Amino acid sequence: MDTGSPADMLTARHKEILMILSVIIPYYNPDGDPQTDALLKRAVISARDNLDGIADYEIIVVNDGSYSDPEPAFDTPVIRYIKREHGMLGAARNTGIENARGEYISFLDADDIYLPGSLGHCLIAIREYDADLLGFGMKRILPGDRAESPSGVPCFNDPVTGDEFMSAHNLPGSSCRYIIRMSLIKDHGLRFMENAFIEDEEFTPRLMFFSQRYVETAYPVYGYCIRSGSIITSSSARMIQARSADTLKALDRLINFRSEHESSPHTGLDRKISYLALDHIRRTLRRNDWRSSSREQISSLTSMGLFPLKCSKSSPGFRLYSLLSRCGAGRLLLRLADKIYR
Repeated sequence: MDTGSPADMLTARHKEILMILSVIIPYYNPDGDPQTDALLKRAVISARDNLDGIADYEIIVVNDGSYSDPEPAFDTPVIRYIKREHGMLGAARNTGIENARGEYISFLDADDIYLPGSLGHCLIAIREYDADLLGFGMKRILPGDRAESPSGVPCFNDPVTGDEFMSAHNLPGSSCRYIIRMSLIKDHGLRFMENAFIEDEEFTPRLMFFSQRYVETAYPVYGYCIRSGSIITSSSARMIQARSADTLKALDRLINFRSEHESSPHTGLDRKISYLALDHIRRTLRRNDWRSSSREQISSLTSMGLFPLKCSKSSPGFRLYSLLSRCGAGRLLLRLADKIYR
């Protein structure tokens, strides 16, 4: 594969790989916070600057029921603005999917960015490899950081099926780390869980399960910003309990999904379900009420056939965690170890 800049590569090859990419940005700002609006504009600019001259594209901003209305700030035809009733992140993404015109689709959260000059490499690769799904690296950025272009050029693995990939790797949950061929979503009727806090954990494994040509690079393309007070950092008892309930709901839906596809290769899907159950226990052991809540969550996992933890493609670490999680003393050790190594 060529190693020049994306723009140079496209010029040299007569722009034969131009495509339409739909970038979907959910936006929720119920309090009209100016900082939230500023971050949204930063996200839009990062997508625009990555794609101008590289591909035909559209940026779809989905206002998920905010009173604040940033539409006048977008004065270019490539940016489409859609307003809907509040249904949380999954619902906003679904609205974006239903309105997207692109051959490919990607998701960008409103407080995140694409790192400068990074996305074009992946657009070239998804064409070169005829992939239906492409994954890339993510890098944490602080709210005040100046985003810098990644150094070097990405290296991509040869295409594999999504289930083969899940069989050998821990699948990251975030749907924002992928470029997706739209037909992969439409042909299988894929949609996010709505009114849920962990919509990715159920969507991404199904997306990966159906992929027949998946390629990946560790090259950082996506810059994610974790802000204090965000949903992901909230430590309120109500929010923690809601995330636990949503995780169990996602696991239940994945189990039903697996049952519907028993005749297809699903070793990787089984592995993902098992590791998601482990992650659920790990998060539960971080709670202040970890003793009672771990018994409650483990009871729920047991009724779903997911506890004791088991996985035919597991690592030694998984097997040790499974063993220790079966008794109170072992769970105490896991809690202490998590505090030390977290």
